[in-house]
Amino acid sequence: MSLYDRPYMRETPGTDPEASQGSIVTTLLVVTIAVFVLQQVLNVFFPGPSGYDNSFLSEWFALSGENFRQLKVWTVISYGFLHSTQGFFHILGNMLGLYFLGRILEPMIGRERFLLIYFGSMLLGGLVYLGLHYNGSIPVVGASAAVFGIMTLFCLMRPEQPITLLLFFIIPITIKPKWLLRILAGVSIGGLLLHELPGNPKYIMAHSAHLGGIIGGLLYFKFLHARPGNMFGRSTSQPAVELPEWFKRRKQSPVTREVTYKVNRSTSRSELQEEVDRILDKINASGFGSLSDSEKQTLDSAKEILK
Repeated sequence: MSLYDRPYMRETPGTDPEASQGSIVTTLLVVTIAVFVLQQVLNVFFPGPSGYDNSFLSEWFALSGENFRQLKVWTVISYGFLHSTQGFFHILGNMLGLYFLGRILEPMIGRERFLLIYFGSMLLGGLVYLGLHYNGSIPVVGASAAVFGIMTLFCLMRPEQPITLLLFFIIPITIKPKWLLRILAGVSIGGLLLHELPGNPKYIMAHSAHLGGIIGGLLYFKFLHARPGNMFGRSTSQPAVELPEWFKRRKQSPVTREVTYKVNRSTSRSELQEEVDRILDKINASGFGSLSDSEKQTLDSAKEILK
């Protein structure tokens, strides 16, 4: 066996199993937009009593106290895939937020953790809304709670990184994420207290669901973000460069007796190979860090000679 045939002297090409599965952000975008298209199709071919909105999807998949009392418990998640069909700004704003925040967060935390924060925030947003409107019948739809959740996580992970937003999709504003989070949280609390809870009929925005999403992002950051691995217990972090197997398996071992080797260019190739093998065996047993400087020099010199 030559020096370069040793498994701990070869680098294994890096592979990212998550990359081969595709982006979960893209999947969420496609599914949500497809549901919106279905809503529009049903509105055209099967209009509701008002002559515009088909009521089937709202009755079975939108979240409301009435639907939940009818044991449609899945609506605490399904509402996040429906959007208002009376315009495009609702779904446009949410999908832009999902795209721009998701393409940053997904590579940082992994597919499964991104799904956890997305659906966890959606669930908490639905539960907070439901807790305040359990006896009501007004439905809530939209992915806003989920988007607020991933936005909160981004702001907590990158509080000082300036970002540029388009206010009303027109005016560019540069702001630090930590201030953006405070502003949006303040607006949501104010909207909840001044408009949603008093029942202002002209102001129909589920600020409670937004707050639930923010809470989801805060809880994720506090209790899960710093923990290694994903929700299934596997590590989500990928090294920038795949390390050799012998380096990745290096661990603390009992201290072994130091044995030094020197390369004599006059020795035969078989004797040189034997010395190198002994050094490599030491690496395999105790790790590369256990070598002395002279042993490392011996190995480097041997590599040149064995070429």
